[in-house]
Amino acid sequence: MQTSTKYKLYVTSAALAVGCTVSYMIYKRRKRRRDAAELFDYLTINTVTTEQTCDQVVAELKRRCQKHRALGFDCEWVTEKGKRQPVALVQLSSYDGYCGLFRLNAMETLPESLKDLLEDETIYKVGVAPADDGKYLCFDYSVMMKSTLDVRHLAELGGFEAGGLATLSSALLGAVLDKSWRIRCSDWEAKELTKSQVKYAAIDAHVAIRIFAMLLEQLGSKRTVLSWLFGTNGTSVWSHLDDYCSMYADVHYKMKPVKLKDGSKEKHSKTREPAVLSKRYTHSTRTKPLYNNCYLEAPDGELLCTCDQKKAYWFVNKELADVMKEDPLTVRLRFEPAGRSMGDVGRYYQLKKENKCVVCGSTNSYIRKNVVPREYRKLFPEIMKEHSSHDVVLLCTSCHQQSNMRDLAMRGRLADLCDAPLATGVRNGSSKFLEDAVSKKIKSAARALRHQCDKLPEARRKELEDILLQHYPEHDEITEELLEEASNITVLYENSEYESHGAKVVDYFLNHEGLLRLEEMWREHFLSSMKPRFMPELWSVKHNEERLRVKWNEGRLSQEHLKSIGLTTL
Repeated sequence: MQTSTKYKLYVTSAALAVGCTVSYMIYKRRKRRRDAAELFDYLTINTVTTEQTCDQVVAELKRRCQKHRALGFDCEWVTEKGKRQPVALVQLSSYDGYCGLFRLNAMETLPESLKDLLEDETIYKVGVAPADDGKYLCFDYSVMMKSTLDVRHLAELGGFEAGGLATLSSALLGAVLDKSWRIRCSDWEAKELTKSQVKYAAIDAHVAIRIFAMLLEQLGSKRTVLSWLFGTNGTSVWSHLDDYCSMYADVHYKMKPVKLKDGSKEKHSKTREPAVLSKRYTHSTRTKPLYNNCYLEAPDGELLCTCDQKKAYWFVNKELADVMKEDPLTVRLRFEPAGRSMGDVGRYYQLKKENKCVVCGSTNSYIRKNVVPREYRKLFPEIMKEHSSHDVVLLCTSCHQQSNMRDLAMRGRLADLCDAPLATGVRNGSSKFLEDAVSKKIKSAARALRHQCDKLPEARRKELEDILLQHYPEHDEITEELLEEASNITVLYENSEYESHGAKVVDYFLNHEGLLRLEEMWREHFLSSMKPRFMPELWSVKHNEERLRVKWNEGRLSQEHLKSIGLTTL
């Protein structure tokens, strides 16, 4: 038998042995499930209500998580009349059971030590849907969380069915969590938390880090077996933590039902979706090159810029230019352009652009990213909208999602600075549309009577009919025409006092620091939050200022232009 064949048999046998061992361990846990409160009675729980205590607990958490570089993470809040209130409690737990319960509602401000920990990208914050909790912390406290990790990614990677925290805890740890609505929906803003609340909150965070560690150890065991078989130096999984986790950092895990051929929805699939998507326009993932790097020349042959093929042929088809070369496509204008490339700001447009993610370098697929979001740029004067391609870069799907998540913190800071509330319902901001509670009640009653009348108890049906007859006193009885009219009653109406977040931010900078500064802040935010390694050469934070200064020196910029961007001089 050949050596390679023996190795294959060894590998197969070892992999089967590891799989059987892990399966047996999980089977044993399932057979002897225990109450989580009993199983994790060793927890050291610290309830934090002051900044001084916060600093001490954060320091201890950092010390204890040096090996795993991860903390169990969860948040709690109160919902009143269907509206989520600001996050009241942040739970963090180390693997060895040291838990910090940070009562944000009891503190005047979010302590810097806690903010720094949550924004530390070297420490993973693990749980089920932690990115969603991070989004709420961003809205409520302007925390730009980094390195959240949904343990369901690792569960799927390890071949397990990815359920909620309670399901994973029961299946993998043999621990049964208390998920009754009485504790989940209790008052997390109470002056004092009950013992049940404290225990529940700490266990949720601790279970997350235990599941994370168990799944990583299992994935690492396969690597160790292979290293032993082939004589390589086997190292701990914790030495290669980022190999397993970095690709899932700040990436949502979403289960979607998949329709089978028979129409059922028994299977599920994982999808990764950007955290912030327009309701009208979805982001389009590109697999074809965005940059064709065609050349556009002035009449004397001087290179003006690179452009895409469509734009190049537009000039040709309009008889405004001639094709000088097919490969690479080079088009020469028949007219003198308004301006020519000057200095580095001009050279930027002459350089070839690479079709890859500017953050990680991926070339498989990419999405356009507006470094300065459209909700602000669309309100800029025309003089600043020219050459906006400078602020359009390519990101892969994962990096695009992370960037959108981290943009929320920047929006939050602008909201506070410019007194421009985000229309999210959680920052007490104004809304473009207001809801008429009475009309909503009438519409709901009419629809229930139209579609569920036969299933309603007699008392409930009578109650709904009374609601309608009180609103329509001219009617003596419920008719089909009345139900149809009430079902289509207007519930939302436009708020005449509404002013969009984007408009208020642009107006603030127009009257204070100038719109160039707003642009620069978004560019600085992108560089600091994403740390891109493959940005185009000569890409500059002050690009527009440099471009406008060239125009000013050439006499192509007036005082009215400067006034329109909030400046008096350049």
